[in-house]
Amino acid sequence: MTSGQLPDGATQAQEELLRRILASPQFAHAESLQRILQFLYENTRAPGAPRLREYDVAVSAIHRPACFDPRSDAIVRVSITSIRERLRAYFDNEGRHERIRLVIPKGQYRVVFEPADQTELAADRLALPGPAVRTIWNPYLKTRAPNIMVYTELLCFRDDAGSFLRNIYINDPGADARQFSRLLSGDASVKLRPSYHFVSGGEMHGVLLLVQTFHQMDAGIQVKNSRFLSWSAIEYSNLIVLGSSRTNNFINSLQGEEQFVIAADSILNLNPRPGEPTSYRGSRFMDGKLERVVEHAIVTRRRGVVGDSTITLIAANHGRAMEGAVQFLTREDKAAGLLHVLGANEGSLPSHFQTLLKVDMIDFDEEVINVECVSHRIA
Repeated sequence: MTSGQLPDGATQAQEELLRRILASPQFAHAESLQRILQFLYENTRAPGAPRLREYDVAVSAIHRPACFDPRSDAIVRVSITSIRERLRAYFDNEGRHERIRLVIPKGQYRVVFEPADQTELAADRLALPGPAVRTIWNPYLKTRAPNIMVYTELLCFRDDAGSFLRNIYINDPGADARQFSRLLSGDASVKLRPSYHFVSGGEMHGVLLLVQTFHQMDAGIQVKNSRFLSWSAIEYSNLIVLGSSRTNNFINSLQGEEQFVIAADSILNLNPRPGEPTSYRGSRFMDGKLERVVEHAIVTRRRGVVGDSTITLIAANHGRAMEGAVQFLTREDKAAGLLHVLGANEGSLPSHFQTLLKVDMIDFDEEVINVECVSHRIA
């Protein structure tokens, strides 16, 4: 074994741990964070490896240009903070029984592997997901009613050449397509037809994460398209509905007289508390050269329409905000924080509540880096 190399067994164990981390819900859909962590692993895990600079990570891992200036672009610092938080979440949840830990020391751009506390490993044999996540989803775990998750297809218009066009505020297939023809080709006579071929990437990531979480909890869940559902087919079911009031009629119908209501381009606060705004709109701004996005999502838990069923609405006007809301509801640390806010530390969750979430995203691909509860209501 040459200087700087690790024993084969140690290297294999570290590589297998990294693969599990990258495939976990914390990292599976965070591509730039995956690239950074993989780059740090490949370049810093060996003893005596040279110290990396912020510039090295930016240019080599996430392909920032050679003129990258860390003084005006905080992408690496923000990403490393998010990676550390997600690593903590992994080792608090599905990675709690790992025999080694991967950490990024504060103020450094390198990975370090540490042995886990074997005493804690022996004592901690709780089922996964953790107790807070199970409490959040408990109404779906002990019931005879079927669990159904409802997602949304997006309306687009297409021409005969295969070009597609979408306007987020037009979701009626009977809409006058001539305005789209002018935008698409400058010719209002071009024939456009409605087409449902697309789903928001963020919304679908949320669907996949919820399916994985329910599978881990040994709970069945069916995934259905909102366009093909009728009330009679789902009235006795436990529902999880993702979408916006523009695109999903179930969201529009079920949000009813709630205090947080999603509108076409904002979230309305119909009964603001002191210091709260009357509406929440998304924002996009530059932090130096780093593009940042802030969006909001509402999680509404209420009783079902018929019988003893449960409905959870995950509503946002941005697909990544929906993804962030699902991350919030399936991470043990975030779920535990929500239970504390709702006064449900003893495991008795209110049957009717809302939580308003702020979802922070970065860079051109609008990757979710943080989600936090900014307000809540208990009915």
